[in-house]
Amino acid sequence: MIREYHQRDWSEVCRVFDRSKPHELAAGGIGESFVPLADDEKRIADFARSTVFVWEEKGKLRGFVGHEGSYIGWLFVDPAAFRSGIARALLRHILPRLNGEPWLWAMKNNRAAISLYRSEGFEIVEERETQNGGMPCLAVKLQLRKKAPKQQSPEPTPQAVMHPRDAGCAPPADMTHR
Repeated sequence: MIREYHQRDWSEVCRVFDRSKPHELAAGGIGESFVPLADDEKRIADFARSTVFVWEEKGKLRGFVGHEGSYIGWLFVDPAAFRSGIARALLRHILPRLNGEPWLWAMKNNRAAISLYRSEGFEIVEERETQNGGMPCLAVKLQLRKKAPKQQSPEPTPQAVMHPRDAGCAPPADMTHR
């Protein structure tokens, strides 16, 4: 079940992040750069500014998603629940709540995440070298291009139906019907 985050969820959010983030970092070849969420002041501040929703199942938090404006800064699922549809459900839950074109960053080598985002209509719009925990890595910016409403063709203007005689196109006199 998806619901709003409450302060009492903090320790479970940290647990999910701390179990999930190493998988992302390992995909980028920088697993050693992991810092637990509760020890990362910048991430804590980012989280505090975000609107967050959690996936709770049988009283246990399985994943969470968060955004600030149109930026999706958080989408993490407990590895025990990978490939269960939770990430997709959380992403779909948050998208209608965003203004503008939703965007996010992912590690370039995080194929599972990029595959999920692409399957939901996101496109890679930028690639850059960055750092995590002082270690260099490649990241890609993905953006969901909201489709413009399909424009309908204007209704055709009815044309007056004219008999050829009325339009000055009368058949030659020798082409009369008998």
